[in-house]
Amino acid sequence: MIKRAITIILALVPLLATAQSDSVAAHIVDRYLGILNIGALPADSMLVLTTTITSPTSTDTTVMKRYYQPPQMFRVEVRGSDGKLQVGLCTNGGDRKRVYESKHEWWRDVTTETFYNRLSGLDFRGPLYGWRVAGAEVTYEGKATVKDGATLDVVKLAAPARFTRQYLFEESGLLAVILESDELDSAYRPYEDIRIDWKCIHEYAQIGKTTLPSLESFMRKEELTVMRTEMHFEPKNNLLFNQD
Repeated sequence: MIKRAITIILALVPLLATAQSDSVAAHIVDRYLGILNIGALPADSMLVLTTTITSPTSTDTTVMKRYYQPPQMFRVEVRGSDGKLQVGLCTNGGDRKRVYESKHEWWRDVTTETFYNRLSGLDFRGPLYGWRVAGAEVTYEGKATVKDGATLDVVKLAAPARFTRQYLFEESGLLAVILESDELDSAYRPYEDIRIDWKCIHEYAQIGKTTLPSLESFMRKEELTVMRTEMHFEPKNNLLFNQD
């Protein structure tokens, strides 16, 4: 487990340097993705992530289970304290992509675009994964300092039909903080892309040769949410990605 000193983001000070070239930003983002090393997940196993989601202002607990089998099999199940399925997403990595509609309590087939729009905020690989394929642009904006004195590199990422985000990286290359704004690159915004004010990644954990966030917190509409994730491998299970 990689523990981190960054625990608060509200003490950010103005940037200390002027913007530099996009190549600097791309290098920082690619270095981070290299640390995550998603491509090293074994092809003969299924990754299972269990995330417990809580809030200091509530006694409710939400549990999100995510299953991933390379190269592109995903299953996401989000259940409330009563164990009832609230959100469901599943693809066999091929022609079948489905979502669970809690209002009607059924699964339905959807388009590829709809599926990945809904998956965007739940994908364990994070919002920076595949940024080039998404047509995003990255810009280096200089440095910022947080309350504990750490200096972080700030990268702005703007992707079509998404919120503009600022990503703050430690000297180690790990992502520490994500800031969002209301600035959009398009008048169209998928309703699945829910805006947060900020997000902190407090701890990372290693599973095999891959490194993933294990303790995160975020603020949305003045409400704090904490996410703790445990992860392990299980044998491949193609059936799981082809059933409701």
